[in-house]
Amino acid sequence: PDFKHQFHHLNETAPNFNFSGIFLTHAHIGHYTGLMQLGHEAMGASEVPVFAMPRMKQYLESNGPWSQLVNFNNIAIQPLEADSSIQISEHLKVTPFLVPHRDEYSETVGYRIEGPNKSALFIPDINKWSVWDRSIVEEIAKVDVAFLDATFFDSNELPGRDMSQI
Repeated sequence: PDFKHQFHHLNETAPNFNFSGIFLTHAHIGHYTGLMQLGHEAMGASEVPVFAMPRMKQYLESNGPWSQLVNFNNIAIQPLEADSSIQISEHLKVTPFLVPHRDEYSETVGYRIEGPNKSALFIPDINKWSVWDRSIVEEIAKVDVAFLDATFFDSNELPGRDMSQI
């Protein structure tokens, strides 16, 4: 992601926007590496709230170059707990929940986001709906909008990899 330019555009377009932070889903390359844009070699950000589950938090704190973001106070990790809501603002609540995925470096979570009038579900990578301890149909029925992982259109996108293992 081109976070620096996206964030600048957001500030120009919505100058009164209150940036609450970044919510991480898991430690696979396309899901957290944008954090590098916050480092002193790029934006030189200060204390950007980064919401992370326990293993993800530990991963960031213990592995470079991510640990440098923590040590230089570019990011301020905000701990999350599965199925425990956090109030982002007076009108916005976010609840992380575990989803089954390849958890080599961290747990994987989706988020339920609740505002005063609408709610949304965000689920990143997931192994198979059938191995999740929840019904995706029931979870979708509880929200107004659902953003679900749809990364791969067909098996030709990853030649040589067994799609049933991804």
